[in-house]
Amino acid sequence: MSGSNASQALHDRFDAIRRAELERLKKKLGGLTEADRQFVHQITTDVVDALARGPKTALAQNPPSIAIEALVRLFALEV
Repeated sequence: MSGSNASQALHDRFDAIRRAELERLKKKLGGLTEADRQFVHQITTDVVDALARGPKTALAQNPPSIAIEALVRLFALEV
């Protein structure tokens, strides 16, 4: 797996967790207006992007394959 593929897989993993958590909290968020739901969606998307930004930068610098393998294992990334 290349650094760019690992970066995308990590972002996808973070986003899948974000979506699953929003689904899990659906009942608690049920009273929100559509505007509020859109705001929550944007905030959580921004958090995912912020979390993935550092690894994306590091992975763009051609890290050793062992580092990529560790990332794949730590975050159970789809290869």
